[in-house]
Amino acid sequence: MQLSQKVTVDSACYYDQLTQHQVCFRSDRLHTCLLTSPLPRESATLEELDDVIHLGSRVTDQDELTVYKIGFILGKHFRSGDWGKRDHLRCGSVVTCVVNGRSLYARVVRFLKSTVDGDLCPGYASVRWFSAPTYDNCLCPRVTLNGENIEREVGTNVVRITQIDPSQVAVERVGDGSFCMIRDSGYDTRC
Repeated sequence: MQLSQKVTVDSACYYDQLTQHQVCFRSDRLHTCLLTSPLPRESATLEELDDVIHLGSRVTDQDELTVYKIGFILGKHFRSGDWGKRDHLRCGSVVTCVVNGRSLYARVVRFLKSTVDGDLCPGYASVRWFSAPTYDNCLCPRVTLNGENIEREVGTNVVRITQIDPSQVAVERVGDGSFCMIRDSGYDTRC
């Protein structure tokens, strides 16, 4: 489904629900970040544990992190682990977030949540970074799979889910091996 068709269908569905009083725009789902679909047979890696601790969590052990498949970020649905398993165009695991004053793209490997009392962060996303975006035009930045420079710059492969922009990203493969990232809402931040 093309991006314009998806936006039209989403808008029509929200309008229909609103007219039937089934949607409240103040509902928690639209104003919070939460994780669903726990994966009890998976556990966080030592690298993910280190990165979560680096971000300020009070976890001390891998068992204090629960792994999740799905994240809702301000009402938008993201699914971890989709990259490489499905058509890239509809990949729900590609996210964008602003780091060091610019928008960066990543694919979510899994979502994590601390089970430690007092940890105020609603969750984390373990990611693999794409390269720094280049802009042929302001709407379709291009990236490659090699995000080693971004990983070194950011210093972590885990981000708080509250850092993720609530904008789903459509991905289009370009002939030279790069990918165009097409956001369904918002604009990239560039230094």
